[in-house]
Parts: sequence; C-alpha cells; structure tokens
Amino acid sequence: MKMLVSPRLSELDSCPYLEGHMEQHEFFFAGELALDELDYLLQHGWRKFGQFVFRPTCPNCAKCIPLRVDLSSFKATKNQRKFLKKHQHLQIKFTPLIFRKRHYEIYRKHGIERFQNSIDASIIDNEQLFKETFYRFTGTQLLSEIFEDGKLIAFGILEQSESALSSVYFSYDPDYEKMSLGHLGALSEILYAKSIGLEYYYLGYWVEENKYMRYKSRYTPHQLYDWKEQTWKLADNSSKG
Repeated sequence: MKMLVSPRLSELDSCPYLEGHMEQHEFFFAGELALDELDYLLQHGWRKFGQFVFRPTCPNCAKCIPLRVDLSSFKATKNQRKFLKKHQHLQIKFTPLIFRKRHYEIYRKHGIERFQNSIDASIIDNEQLFKETFYRFTGTQLLSEIFEDGKLIAFGILEQSESALSSVYFSYDPDYEKMSLGHLGALSEILYAKSIGLEYYYLGYWVEENKYMRYKSRYTPHQLYDWKEQTWKLADNSSKG
C-alpha cells in the first residue's frame, strides 16, 4: 500500500444521513492498493473514493452499517427478472475507469435535482473536485455505464478487490427517473460481479432510519457488519422485498 497520508480523525461535522447527529471519520489517502489490501479494508468497514479511504467513528452512534450481498447465494427474484427484461433494450457496459464529460453533466444535473436542499451548490458545480474525488487512479477502479440508443444516461463508479465489487457512486440523468436506473445499476453490478466469480458486492453504508438508503436491503441474501464484534452477520432477509 502506498499511503500518502497516515490515518487520522476528521473534525466533527453535521451528519448528512440523520438530522441532529454529528459525524466523524477515520481516514487516510493511498496512492496505490493491492487487491488483497482493498479486500482487507472492505472486510473491516472501510470505504474508498479514489485515493480517499475512510470509515465512520462517530461519537455515540454506530448507525452507518456496512452492507454486502452474498453473491454465491444471490438469485434474482421474479420481480427483479421481470424488471431486467423490461429494460433489456438498454446497453450496459463495464470498463476500466475513465472520465467522460458526460459523467459530470449527469452528476451535476442529478445532484441539483435531488440534493439541492442538503448540499452546498458550490460542490456540485465544481468539476475539478468531482474528478479529484472519484477519478484519482489507484489501480482498482471500474466503471459501469448504461446507454439508451447510444446515449449515456447513467453511470457507476466501482472498486474491485480480490473477492468483491464495491459500489462507490452511482448517478443517473433525472430525465430518466421513471426507469429506476439506480435499481438497474445495482442489479447489473451484482450480476456482473457474480458472473466473474466474485464473492461479495458491497453497497456501502446502510442507515435504517434514512429513507434514501432503504433500497440497499432489497438485495438478498445480504450481510451486515457488526462494528462491536468486527464480524459480518447474515441479516434477517425474510421481510425484504
């Protein structure tokens, strides 16, 4: 691992997921990671955005729960298969990470529409910051893209370790909101990871009380990370849709 900045704690800040809560992260920057090193980090609750590697260490709160799908047992449900068939006219591609201007256009448009009341507009309007956050090369990144008639309408940034695929960020053009592209992106990435023999698909952090994160629990069977015991436990998926 080529560590650029040694691990440290961030300053306390307002939590973006739960109103009235404060957040804090343990983080470091790494220029290069081996696939087994990324595996170790993912298995212990870390997330990676470009060269930025972090995990929550919030005081008096442990509600950001890492969630991963067990690919060896995953089978698309009847509704999921029906959904995929409905969207089979779309083209889905997986390639090494490369920046396209269209990525930023989608990111900005989606951000303004969905997060205008919860995020600083200057962040959305900063193309260079977007590139520096997600496109710093470390050797483990992938790109998923969804096209309709040759037009890019959604994209996902991924990290691939020795045994897993980790979803870093997904964004879609709001003009296509009714197509549920976020759901399509997750299903496609899960099936891609399964097809190349990986064991897990990481969906990042799941916060039960946050309505925007509830979709993550629909992909089953999935496991949740126990911060206290530092182990992964199979969730009760019996009530998930």
